[in-house]
Order: sequence, then C-alpha cells, then structure tokens
Amino acid sequence: MEQKNYIERVFCPSCGDKHSERFLDVPDYRFSHDIFPINRCLGCGLHYTASIPSVDDIGAFYKADSYDSHRLDNVSLISRLYRFVRRINVRKKVSWVRKYLKSGVVVDYGCGLGHFVQGLRNAGYNAEGYEIDADARALAQSELNLKLQSLERFKLLTPASVDVLTMWHVLEHVYDLNADVELLLQKLRPGGFLFVAVPNFRSYDAQYYGAYWEAYDVPRHLYHFDQSCMKSFGQKFGLIYQEAIPMKFDSYYVAMRSEKNKPGGSLLNGLRIGFWSNVQAAKHGYSSHVFVFKKPA
Repeated sequence: MEQKNYIERVFCPSCGDKHSERFLDVPDYRFSHDIFPINRCLGCGLHYTASIPSVDDIGAFYKADSYDSHRLDNVSLISRLYRFVRRINVRKKVSWVRKYLKSGVVVDYGCGLGHFVQGLRNAGYNAEGYEIDADARALAQSELNLKLQSLERFKLLTPASVDVLTMWHVLEHVYDLNADVELLLQKLRPGGFLFVAVPNFRSYDAQYYGAYWEAYDVPRHLYHFDQSCMKSFGQKFGLIYQEAIPMKFDSYYVAMRSEKNKPGGSLLNGLRIGFWSNVQAAKHGYSSHVFVFKKPA
C-alpha cells in the first residue's frame, strides 16, 4: 500500500481549522510500516493523524496478529500478561461504573471480544456490546457464548435509552469524530454517564519513547489526546466533567510494546519505564486515563 493512496487531512477533524503544525512522524509498526504524520491543530489543539487510509481500507490495518484486544490465544509473553491484566481491569471497570450507576442499561461501544460486557452481566447490569469487527464478534460467540452487536445496529437504539455508555480506548479510532460522538450522545439519557479511556501522549512513557511509543498506533489511532484536550472535548459537546481515573497497568503494557518497536528493545526495560511512568504521573499524567462525563439532565 503506497503512501500516496492515503487521505490527507487538510482541516482539523474537530474544529475544522486549516492551520496546523507537524508534531511527530510515526511509523506503523504493525501492518504497513509506512510513516504517518501527526499534526497539532493551531485552533483547538487537537493532535491528529494527518494522513489516513480511507474508511474502506482502514479495516485491513486491524488484522495484525499482535492486535491483542481481538485475540484469545496466549502466544507471546506480552499477550499472556495482557489477558491476565484484562481480568483485573474488568473488575475495576465494573466497580467504576457502579460508583455512578447501581443498576440499569450499560452499552460498551467498540467492545472487542466483550469481556467487559460479560463482567457487567455477571454483576447484574443490562449490558450490550457493539463491535465493528465481524471476526471478533464471531469469536465472542464461538468461544465465550456471547452475542455482540454490529456498530450498524447501534444506530437503531432508541434515543436517550442508555444509562451509561463506555468507550475503552475507542474514541481515538472513530472515523468521523464529531458525527460519531453526536450519535453516541443521542443514545445517552439526560443525566447519564459517558466513560472514555484514551492514551495520554503527555505521559512519561510517551515522552521517553517518542515515535516508538506504542499508543500512537498510527494509522489506527486517528486522534491523540492529553488531559487538557479531553476536558475541552467534554465542554465542546456540553458534557459535565466528573473525574479522570488512572489506568496504571497501561503504562507497563504500552512500554513493553514500545520496546518491541525499538531496535534492540528489552521487555525488562519496558517494565522499568512502565513503573517510572506511574511514579512521574503527578507531573505528566498516567499513560492512560478514564474520563467520566455526565450528560446534563
């Protein structure tokens, strides 16, 4: 696939400003190995991947064997650690939701294989998962006996029928940022809550690894956020900011993945950088946060 076939974003996908500056050039380490520029909008400050595959082509970039959220096997050490931590994180995520909603309708948008949906149902919630990847949905059905819905069916949900909407590392993937978020918020009831987990490119591990940082994950990640940008995101859509919850395990996973991107990288050094990133979080923020917003009643 040649770079010239990619779509060049002339305008900011959030505010539409045409003025931007180059922030960083990052290779796609998983699939194409092409280099994708990340720009910073001079209008609103959003960082976004400036050269992207078309909506018809981008699905191929998710078929890499290393895409852990869509796999069940335990081939590599990192994949096994990912699955171990996922079990812990499912319990944590359920507890975070319970803080705001004791029972009701929860929708996980971009749910991968649906482990969180399964955890919610086990905890007594009326939970549904929506996933774009047909292979992931089929795997969830065959291996977990879990029926997930396609994203197309999300559009059929009754407006204002969802109490809590969750997006775990999904916002950075949505193809049309403004239109997709508007659709999501239409389904959330007044007084409902939106949970959005995103990587933080201001974190210590992001600063340390630079273009090797796994959580840039171009071109699958179309946008790149920090804490300030996420709070502005909430304000833009009229949401009320509640809190930012650290995802402390993410620094270890991202750092170890980043070491695989580096020539001569070391998983042991990845663990060290992951630990140190959490230590430095008071200054730089954590590698990832969950931002909780409330839709005005």
